[in-house]
Amino acid sequence: MATTQTKDVAGVGVFPRSPGAGRRVLQALARFMRRKPLGAFGAIMLLALVLVAALANVLSPYDPISQNQSVALQGPSSSHWAGTDQFGRDVLSRLLHGARISLYVGVGATLLTLIPATMLGIFTAYVGGTTDYMIQRIVDAVQAIPGLILLIAIVTVLGSSLINIIVALAFGGAIVESRVMRGATMQISRSDYVQAARLLGATDIRIMLQHILPNIMPPIIVLASLGFGQVILAEASLSFLGFGIQPPAASWGNMLAAEGRRYMYAAPWLLWGPAVALSLVVFGVNMFGDAVRDVLDPRLRGVG
Repeated sequence: MATTQTKDVAGVGVFPRSPGAGRRVLQALARFMRRKPLGAFGAIMLLALVLVAALANVLSPYDPISQNQSVALQGPSSSHWAGTDQFGRDVLSRLLHGARISLYVGVGATLLTLIPATMLGIFTAYVGGTTDYMIQRIVDAVQAIPGLILLIAIVTVLGSSLINIIVALAFGGAIVESRVMRGATMQISRSDYVQAARLLGATDIRIMLQHILPNIMPPIIVLASLGFGQVILAEASLSFLGFGIQPPAASWGNMLAAEGRRYMYAAPWLLWGPAVALSLVVFGVNMFGDAVRDVLDPRLRGVG
C-alpha cells in the first residue's frame, strides 16, 4: 500500500504524514462509541446536562419563578411544553434551571468527596499501625450512622444553602469512601514494584504519588461515576424532605416534593418531568463511568 509522504525541495520522500490531532480524536471517539454504546449514551447525557445548566437562561422560555395564576395547573401545550404548576410557573423552565443546581451539587460534592477520601485512604493504608487503627474506628463510627440522618443533622446545623448542602454531602462520603481507597492501596503497596522503589530509596511521598495513586485510578473512576449520581439523588431526597434547596429556587428534588407529590393525580406532569430528568442523568453518568473505567483499566481490556 502506498504511503503519503511529505517531499523536500528535490521531491524526495522524507517521512510519512501522520493524521492530524483532530482526526485522531474523532477516530478515538468512533472506537469508543462502537465498543461502549451505553457509555456513549451516558456521555451524551452528561454533556446535555452541562449544556442545559450553562444555557438555562437562554433556553428557558419563561422566568422559572414568575407566577401566573390564570394558567395554573395546565397540562402540556404549545405555550407550555411541560405544563405549569399550581402557581402557574412554567415546568420546563424550572427543569432547565434545576439542572444547574444538580450539576453544581454533583460536581462539587463528588470532588470534595474523592479528594480527601483518596488522600486519607492512601495515607492510612501506607502508614498502618496505630494511626490506621484509630482512623478506621472513626470511619466505623460514621458508617454506623444512617446516611440520610447524618445529612439532615449536618444541614440542620449549617443551614440549607447550596454550599452547605455540598459540604454535608461530601463529609460522610469522604469518610466512608476512604475505606475503599485504603483497601485498593493496601493491595498495591504489597506489589513488587512498590517494594523495589522503597529499596531504591524513593521517599514515601514519591511512592504514594507516582506508584500507588496511578494504580488505584480504576476504583476512583468508579466511585466518581457512582458518587455523582448518588449525590444528585441525595440532594433530591433532602429537598423532598424539606431540608434541601428552599423554594422558590428550582430544584428537581423540591419539584418532586412541593408540586409532584401534592398534585401527582390531578397534574401528573409535575411528577414526570423531574423524575425522568433524575433517572436519565443518573443512568447516563453511571454508564459513562463504567465505560471509561473499562477503557482505561488495562486489566479489563479485551473483556466482553
